Amino acid sequence: MHLQKKSSWLLALLTLVAVISVYYLMDSTKQSKEEITLTEDADQKATIQNVTKEVSSPSPLFEETRLQVSNERNQLRQKLTQKITSDEYFAEEKNKASIEIDTLLKEESTEAILETQIKSLGFTDALVRIEGEDVSVTVIAKELSKFQANEIIYLVKKECEDANVQVKFGANNY
Repeated sequence: MHLQKKSSWLLALLTLVAVISVYYLMDSTKQSKEEITLTEDADQKATIQNVTKEVSSPSPLFEETRLQVSNERNQLRQKLTQKITSDEYFAEEKNKASIEIDTLLKEESTEAILETQIKSLGFTDALVRIEGEDVSVTVIAKELSKFQANEIIYLVKKECEDANVQVKFGANNY
């Protein structure tokens, strides 16, 4: 009897967490679209300078690029981890290595979040690369309107406030 009460409470709690998570995701999507609409005219002049066109950007290329970047970051993370665990380095150097690892993880998660948000705007695929203050966004589209570019820049600026954003687009060549 006592076990059934615990199970039902656990089930109720998990259900509540799932409902709140779905509500939060849906609400944040609606809210960000409304905010984008309000800020379109203010950012329009800056956006025109940041839009360029690529000749070809099929999705397999995005996957290859993601894999290459992931491999490079994994190698760097391994070197930094070895530095942290080694007795050859001082505490200050180990702390710097730890901060670099945290920065890498934060960049990776921010890139994944932004790619998902940009795809939710209706693009087939998106590739986001963060390198310090520079953020490069490439999307698959036949053409990119000023409004769409503004939406992308707004999403990026919302996640990375001081970023220099560059938006590129390429035709879908499947």
